[in-house]
Amino acid sequence: MKLFWIKNKVLITTLLAVLALGFLFWGGLRLFEGEQMQDAFIRTSAAEAEATTNPTEAPGTIGLTEASPAPTVMPAELVSEDILHLEWRYKDIFPRITNTFSYQAKTWKEGDKVDDALAEAARKKVKDVYYLLFNDGGDYHDFADAAVTRYVDEAGYRENVLRVTGTNNSFVCVLTEKDLNLLIADNAKFPATATLHEKEDAKEVAEYLGTTLGKGMENMGGSRDRAGNWIEQFFAFELSDGRWITLCYTMNTLHGILVHQDTYSMQEGVCFQADIRHSPEVVHLVAEPNFVQGSPNEVAEGDMTVAQVTGLYRAFLSAANGRAAERRDAEGKAVEELDYNLKDWEITYFLDKSGYRENFYHIHKDGLVDMEIAAKSGYIVRATCNELYNPDDDLKLINIPYDEMGGVEYIHYVKYVAEQTFGKENVRTVDVNAVYDGHGCTIDAYMMDGRWYEFGFTDGRLMYIEHYATERSGIMGWGADSLYVNTITGEEFYQEY
Repeated sequence: MKLFWIKNKVLITTLLAVLALGFLFWGGLRLFEGEQMQDAFIRTSAAEAEATTNPTEAPGTIGLTEASPAPTVMPAELVSEDILHLEWRYKDIFPRITNTFSYQAKTWKEGDKVDDALAEAARKKVKDVYYLLFNDGGDYHDFADAAVTRYVDEAGYRENVLRVTGTNNSFVCVLTEKDLNLLIADNAKFPATATLHEKEDAKEVAEYLGTTLGKGMENMGGSRDRAGNWIEQFFAFELSDGRWITLCYTMNTLHGILVHQDTYSMQEGVCFQADIRHSPEVVHLVAEPNFVQGSPNEVAEGDMTVAQVTGLYRAFLSAANGRAAERRDAEGKAVEELDYNLKDWEITYFLDKSGYRENFYHIHKDGLVDMEIAAKSGYIVRATCNELYNPDDDLKLINIPYDEMGGVEYIHYVKYVAEQTFGKENVRTVDVNAVYDGHGCTIDAYMMDGRWYEFGFTDGRLMYIEHYATERSGIMGWGADSLYVNTITGEEFYQEY
C-alpha cells in the first residue's frame, strides 16, 4: 500500500461527497425563509466526486450522449454553502471545475502588483467571457470590483497568468498575462436551465477562441442524484487548431470552461503542456534501471563491504524477528531452520550503470527475507519478509486483535526495528498508515533526510518493507524510479502519485 492519504484522497473525497449530497439534497434544505422561500439545490465541490460514467456512452463519439432528464427549473440562482464549497474549488490558483485532481505546479508564486491599465483590461476581457459564453451580462457578478492578481512560475516552464476573482468568490477566471487569452473560467453563481446544449456551447467557445470545432469529442461522465438524474456533466471537445476544451455543467447549465493546449493536456485536465505528468507519450523516466553483477571482493569506492552489509542485515533480522536463539526456542525449530548466517551465494553485489542509482547488495535468505540494500546509503530499497515477528513480550504483535491493530504496540515495534537497523539519530517519526481487510496493517517510518518506509503486516507478522525516496513520492524503490522528464518542456520532476 502507498501512503494512505496520497493513494486514497479521491476515494475519501468521494465518500464525503456522498454524505454531503445525501444530507443536503434529500434533507430538503431551504435557502430562504418566509414568503420568498424557494427550493434550491445545494451543490458542493465534494458532491461532484460521486461520478459515474454512463457505460453506454462511447468516448470520442459525437452525438451519442445520453439525453439528460430535465431538472426542475428553479427560479432561484444556484448557490451553495459558502458559495459552492469554494475553499476546495478555489483554493489553488487554477479553479477545479471538475471533480478530478489534476496536477497544479507548486512553483507558482504571486508576482508584482498588476498595474491599473492591465487590471482594467483583464476585467473587461473577463466580462466579455462571462457575457458571451456564460450568458451573464452582470446580473450575478460585479466585474468592476474583481481582484486581479499576477502569478509567476518560478521554474520558468509556464507563462505568467492573471487570476481574476469575483467579489466573495462568485467566479474565478485565469488568463495569460501576455495576450489575455482564456485558460480557465468557473462560475459559482448562475441560474439553472432545463436543457443541455453542449455542442452549441462548444461551437460558441471555439468561435470565441478564434477557431472551429474539430472531430474529437469525449463524454467524460459526471455525477447523478439518487434518482439517476444528472447533477453535473463534463464534456471535452477537440478544436481544429489542435487544442481541446472541457465544458462543465451543473443542472444542464454551463458553469466551467477549461482550455487545453493539446490532447494530452486534456486527458490530464490541465492547461499547460508543462503540467502533463503521466502520459507515456510525453513523460518518460529520466534513466531506466541498468544493473550488472559485480564482485563483492572488489566493491566500488564508498560502498559498504560484505561484512558491513551483513551486519546491517543481521541488525534488521534481530530486531524484526527476534534473536535467532529466542525464535528457535519459541517455535521449537532446529538451527538450520532459523539461521541468520549468510552463505556466499545468498548475497550478491550489483553495479549501477544508469548513473542515477546506487550500487546495491541483494540478500536472499530462504525462509526469512529477500531484500536489496543500497551500497552507499545503507537503505533497504525493498524487502519481502516471511512472516517475521519478535517473540519478546514488549515487541510481539501476533496476538493483537484486528480492532486494536495500528496502536502503540505497532508503533513501538516499527520504531524499534528502524532505530536498530538505521540508527536512532536517523529516525524522525513513526505513524500508523492504515488498518484494512480484517488482517492488514501498515505503519510508516519517516527518516530525518525525508525518505520514508512503509512496513506491511498481516496478523501481526511483518510481510514487506517499501522504501520511498521523498516524503510525497508515490513510487517505491530508488529515487530515480520516480524521476521523470516532460519531453515537451525538458523539465525533470519526481512523480508524487
